[in-house]
Amino acid sequence: MIFLTFETDWEKLGLKVGLEIHQQLDTHKLFCNCPSLLRDDNPDFIVKRKLKAVVGETGNVDIAAIHEELKDKTFFYEGYDDTTCLVELDEEPPHPINPEALEVAVQVSKLLKMKIFDRIYIMRKTVIDGSNPTGFQRTAFFSRDGLLKTSFGDVKITSLMLEEEASRKMKEENNNIYWRVDRLGIPLLEISTEPQMRTPDQVREVAEKIGLLIRMTGKVKRGKGTIRQDVNISIVGGNRAEIKGFQELQDIANLVKFEAERQYNLIRLHEKIKLRNPKIDRTFFDLKKILAKTESKLVKTALESNKEIIGIKMPSFAGLLKDKIQGERYFAKEFVDYLKVLTGISGFIHSDELPGYGITEKEISQIKVLLNCSIYDAFAFVTGEKKEVEKALNVLLDRCEQFIKEAVPSEVRFPNDDLTTKFLRPMPGAERMYPETDLLPVDLSKNFIDSIKIPETPEEKTQRFLNIGLSQDLVDQIIRSRDLNLFEKMVSIFKKVSPTNIANILLSSADEIKKRYNIDSSSLKDKHYIDAFNLLEEGKVAKEALIEILAYLAREPNSTALEAAKSLNLTKISEKELEEIIDKIIKENETLAAEKQFQILMGFVMRKVRGRIDGEIVAETLKKKLKV
Repeated sequence: MIFLTFETDWEKLGLKVGLEIHQQLDTHKLFCNCPSLLRDDNPDFIVKRKLKAVVGETGNVDIAAIHEELKDKTFFYEGYDDTTCLVELDEEPPHPINPEALEVAVQVSKLLKMKIFDRIYIMRKTVIDGSNPTGFQRTAFFSRDGLLKTSFGDVKITSLMLEEEASRKMKEENNNIYWRVDRLGIPLLEISTEPQMRTPDQVREVAEKIGLLIRMTGKVKRGKGTIRQDVNISIVGGNRAEIKGFQELQDIANLVKFEAERQYNLIRLHEKIKLRNPKIDRTFFDLKKILAKTESKLVKTALESNKEIIGIKMPSFAGLLKDKIQGERYFAKEFVDYLKVLTGISGFIHSDELPGYGITEKEISQIKVLLNCSIYDAFAFVTGEKKEVEKALNVLLDRCEQFIKEAVPSEVRFPNDDLTTKFLRPMPGAERMYPETDLLPVDLSKNFIDSIKIPETPEEKTQRFLNIGLSQDLVDQIIRSRDLNLFEKMVSIFKKVSPTNIANILLSSADEIKKRYNIDSSSLKDKHYIDAFNLLEEGKVAKEALIEILAYLAREPNSTALEAAKSLNLTKISEKELEEIIDKIIKENETLAAEKQFQILMGFVMRKVRGRIDGEIVAETLKKKLKV
């Protein structure tokens, strides 16, 4: 098999990538007034539901929805009396669309130079994986035909959709899935590009630029899970695969490389299979007689439990199932994942991994004879209850047919931790869309659209930050930081504290608090930073004290910064008090003072005054005393 690198000739490979960026907005929910608040405490109520696929606008049922219904899942929805409402459970009609979310959608559309529709129609998109109790997601086609400038050239923006976020999956037990509706209904922007990206590095740049552009509104949520990318990838001879819900921007180029690698290797395997002239045989063969005296523990356990052991022929797949196609993933995993998703059965035994599992060469030969396998044919068998086994074998044969018919089935896939991907569901079609009957269209007048101010572009904000004294490195970091809005707010509040000091503390505090005190700073809110910096502004503490005060507040979030400073003995001392401390230390260390041992004496003084006065003032005062 061929394994690709970043030096691969991507143009020759015919790589085409399109992106769908999903960004949560930091407002109340889209179709009710509930807060967009995620909670970890126990829910107040649980509602049980089963979902069914329905006919879409075309008159047909979507294939992806049919596959979900066949799984026969039961869903449990967890909610709260005070922060979720009946809208989430589809027990109350949706409220009018959130006007703040509309404004943000207008701002982003303007930043991307898109054409905004003067009338917005809300549609329903069939989603019966359980993530929405209604069985659909409300989505509005908001604007189209935009443009993003990149170092690789212009990229066309196809559409901007304003839609509602799905529920959070909390746990899965057999066929029961538990969802929490606290996330359901959070406004979400979906921005789609044309499939114009031709290299993995270009994909990363486009994803980063779009994410940065949205953040310029100051109305987006930050943190893990708040922005996700659906990555649509194909190469010449392959098919579009949609990799769903990818979150790690720094790894997106490798994700693209791995998927291109998978498709390239599947095409090579497809060519080999076709040369062998495969013909699907859906005959099932009972293998219990051949394996009656086997030493295989797996088979023995099945026999002792009176389970079925049934095999099938995989025509023309011999010698190919253990080929690596994507990183360390074997071709056989394409079958295992498909089987697991559509049946719940987690695996099967195939001839390319035998002899093994205690199954001998003699038993393998007997199975091949029974199944009438040629030298090019593989075989597979599954153990379990008859109905489950036969369903699983039909699914395996369906997957064989897919790979015989086309090298790369067009499907939705999910990213693994190692950036390879696995089958998630078939590619949905137009059948999943149908009109929303509970909400009127939303009219956007020209006056309303014109009244919405366009935010600064990243380039404009960069220049402004450089003008107030930040270095280029600090600008690059803060403009991509989750604390960008807080930084701007604090710069406007605090006139005596330099923007550089504010940026440095915001960017380093989490790591410093963890490193120095082993404290998780996730409990720190904007108010804690503002409270701590207010002490610095008023001259009550030195800037060196801020990390220690913030660490205290992370541990005791209900305390004030002043209480933290007093408890830690970090209230600022005067320069007169500093001189008295220095004089005392010099007197106690006369020899060192006579030798003008500045560094050693500085250490002694800082042990006494650290965090209570600026280090620069300490150094300057000590040098004067030592006359160095």
